[in-house]
Amino acid sequence: MGNKGKRNLFLVLLILEVFAYLGIVMFKNHFDLQVKWWVYIASAFLFVFFLGSYRNFSQAVKEDEKYGHLE
Repeated sequence: MGNKGKRNLFLVLLILEVFAYLGIVMFKNHFDLQVKWWVYIASAFLFVFFLGSYRNFSQAVKEDEKYGHLE
């Protein structure tokens, strides 16, 4: 899988994480569920991880376009 594929994969994972976090918040408010504190921490950690990985592979795609694909 090239850098473009990895970038697109992390973009999809980032979008899914945002929807998962919104789902947790909406279910908590609508159904009065008690969500553990670590679920919020894990969601924030995954968001930052996916965002950082997406940015990393976006930079790699720019470098591939500028210098060519390096193996």
